[in-house]
Amino acid sequence: MGAETFVVLKKGIYKDAKEAFWEAVQDACYQYGHGGYTGTIAEKNAFQMIELPKGKSVEVFINECFDKEGFWNDKWEPAACIEVKGEALSKYRGEIFKGKRNFKVFYFFGWASS
Repeated sequence: MGAETFVVLKKGIYKDAKEAFWEAVQDACYQYGHGGYTGTIAEKNAFQMIELPKGKSVEVFINECFDKEGFWNDKWEPAACIEVKGEALSKYRGEIFKGKRNFKVFYFFGWASS
């Protein structure tokens, strides 16, 4: 069996990352099936938070993570999760979430069995 990388962006009204994670897993199960070995976040049952370094874009940082050692580069380990905070949130908000409380943005990434 092999492995595939995945990156999932979840944005919306969430109380925490756990709620966003399980929604992402359910979405992937719906899209790719429940049979296992999908190479998606559907194969994960946990995540671990990591901090985005100041001044780094999320996309660049995630690409850098895939090039270095860490739990996110093991298909059997939890997914990594980055919460977008501060002024960067405005980039993701859009009209649909304008003025809404508890708007949160999370990136989940890692390797998953395929």
